[in-house]
Amino acid sequence: MTRRLLAVCLRAYPKARRERDGAYLLDLAHELAAESGVRRQAMSLVRGGLGERLHGPRRRGAVLLVGGVTAAVLAVGGAGVARVGSAEVEVQACAGADCASAEAWAADRERAGWRCDQSSSLSDVSWQCTRS
Repeated sequence: MTRRLLAVCLRAYPKARRERDGAYLLDLAHELAAESGVRRQAMSLVRGGLGERLHGPRRRGAVLLVGGVTAAVLAVGGAGVARVGSAEVEVQACAGADCASAEAWAADRERAGWRCDQSSSLSDVSWQCTRS
């Protein structure tokens, strides 16, 4: 199901790009989905495809295609969550070099059976921990 969803999202890219780089993009998205989640990678493919199409000559078709793909991703993602049941999500963030307490918090959650994903930007670091 994961590979099929990512393949649908890959269709947001122009055909020439899919033919040239499609296998690479799909493999990369599948590999990254193991770490950051399928829905995040699906939306990343859609955003990337939209970006390429919006810079191309056929903008109207791009917007319609990306809108349809986005709706499909949200519907499939929502159906997947609905089947699993409810989930608890907690987020912790820190800024600068003082992240020891946030890192300890995430480590405690992981020991308790939560799945924690870290993301960072230039100014802060955050953890999102999920428990089903």
